[in-house]
Amino acid sequence: MFNKLFFFFIFCTCFAKAQLQFTEQNTNLGTIAETYEIKGDVLVKNTTTKKVFLMRADADKGIKVFTTKKSLLPGDTCLIIISFLPESAGKFKKNINIISSDNIKPYELSVSGNLEKLRTDDKLACFYFGNRKISSVKTTTAAIVAKDTKEKRDNTNKIPDNSTAPIITDTIWEKPAIVLKEENPNELSVLGYKPNNILFLVDVSSSMKDSLKLPLMKTALHTLINAVREVDVITFVTYADSVKIVKEGIKGSDKKQLHDAVDGLKAKGLTKGNKAILFSQQLAQKHFIAEGNNQIIMASDGKFRFYSEDQNTWGEKQKDKKIVLSTIAFGNDRDAMKNLKEIADIGKGSFIHIKKRHGCEDKLLEEVKTRSKR
Repeated sequence: MFNKLFFFFIFCTCFAKAQLQFTEQNTNLGTIAETYEIKGDVLVKNTTTKKVFLMRADADKGIKVFTTKKSLLPGDTCLIIISFLPESAGKFKKNINIISSDNIKPYELSVSGNLEKLRTDDKLACFYFGNRKISSVKTTTAAIVAKDTKEKRDNTNKIPDNSTAPIITDTIWEKPAIVLKEENPNELSVLGYKPNNILFLVDVSSSMKDSLKLPLMKTALHTLINAVREVDVITFVTYADSVKIVKEGIKGSDKKQLHDAVDGLKAKGLTKGNKAILFSQQLAQKHFIAEGNNQIIMASDGKFRFYSEDQNTWGEKQKDKKIVLSTIAFGNDRDAMKNLKEIADIGKGSFIHIKKRHGCEDKLLEEVKTRSKR
């Protein structure tokens, strides 16, 4: 009998051992001066050797829970995003239980603090906590202003105050179940991706006049512009006979200005790609974002040379403001493709060959996502 109980105890202990690590499970926000909404994130890491699924979240009334991923490979991370509207000023504590495939017990999270003043007349005021801040300070009383999307607030999880009918959920707790929502794959979420400083270096030489090359490039650029955010900085540089700054340091939220810049691209002149790369390096360093993704994306058919002295100059100027150089290749010239691949290797970036319209619109977006992922 003793042996059976001993082995049962060992089995339960091993099975219940936590496999997910959270940066913070009990978040105390301290005193918040005033806000309308409290929102933030907790970083989660899978420390097991198996794939773990985040199945659902059970939380107190009025809390919304999202995730950047629903499944985590070994060593992978994601953000659990928590959002709620305080009912009144004063002390508060909100509880969230995360149910996952690795543990028989839920992971218990909580967010607590003391709100001095509840803002009821300003729905744009949001207090934010978590990993999005590049700081060692865990709390702040500064409000973060977010754009009003004018969308109706999701009240699907709200329990009617005057309802006497029982509420049926698939949870073992007497609380409304909240589905962990994945973020839009066609967008760069502020939570999931670092700020971007992107310089598009676009070949507008006469060799790009091919009926397919320029339209393919524009399609990919338009798709990426739709995804960038206010925290992202975009610069457009073109080159042919000379190097020209089309737009510099434009916020990602200024969509019209960026789309207009792409629409205005026309091919003419000769190719001087090597000078354009070195010029763009200095310009990208001017807008360098610490802890961000600083990248030149060169779109070309590759009909120029990046000589050894150019490569040496590039390396010497990197210093403490390192810029990634990726190349987007158009055309089928074997030597040109080899040249652009070598340039991407020198710039520690990616070589992306676009051959046809189908699927080209996502190429740039996927590259930026890969480089800026938190």
